Amino acid sequence: MKQVKQLVQITVVGVLLICGGGPVAFAQDSDTVESFRSKRWEILLSPQYTLAKNLGFDGGTTGKVNDTWGFGLQIGYNFNEHWNLAGYFSWSQPDYQAVVQPAPGNPGPARNISGELQMNTFGLAVTYNILKGPLTPYVEGVIGGTHIHTDIADGPPVVGCYFDPWFGYICGASQPTKSDTFFSTGVGGGLRWDVNKYFLLRGGVRQQWVDISNTGMPGFTTFKIDIGFKF
Repeated sequence: MKQVKQLVQITVVGVLLICGGGPVAFAQDSDTVESFRSKRWEILLSPQYTLAKNLGFDGGTTGKVNDTWGFGLQIGYNFNEHWNLAGYFSWSQPDYQAVVQPAPGNPGPARNISGELQMNTFGLAVTYNILKGPLTPYVEGVIGGTHIHTDIADGPPVVGCYFDPWFGYICGASQPTKSDTFFSTGVGGGLRWDVNKYFLLRGGVRQQWVDISNTGMPGFTTFKIDIGFKF
């Protein structure tokens, strides 16, 4: 009976030691795990898909920018497990259609036009990874400039000759087209997975507003997949 009592006492003490020391040991083990993000640079390659957008302009002209695939590149630095600062570039080339209204005094009817835009954005992105672990939601804010190049004529054709670096002496006509750069800002978020020390995946969505002349600040919604490499 005495031996049974001693065995029970030893068992109780062992359970108390395990329960009391378990969290401490777990915390120590967690602290010794190598960080997958902190103090590392990363490069993200981003296939992306931007949804269509309807626009209204001064004078009653309306337009639609079609949905399209695009591409992004982002290079950033992780200051710790949470904060990342990056420079980014995105490119897309959507088709568009517009109904152009005549100006006051112009008796002509409205006319339909269509063409292709090239949209390039350069900017900065600040990202906050909510959790310290390899799998975490993230939120981001972006700011930059969006260059929009259209195929709309911006003057008469220009005829001239020049020396091309590859084909030599060339003469021909070129058509200047309308283009401009606009202030843009945006927010986004998604889910990040640090697969290991060198490779990561992210999936997310970004809403970007572009301060386009004569139409306010329309928002463009982009879904993207980020394939990342850390070093």
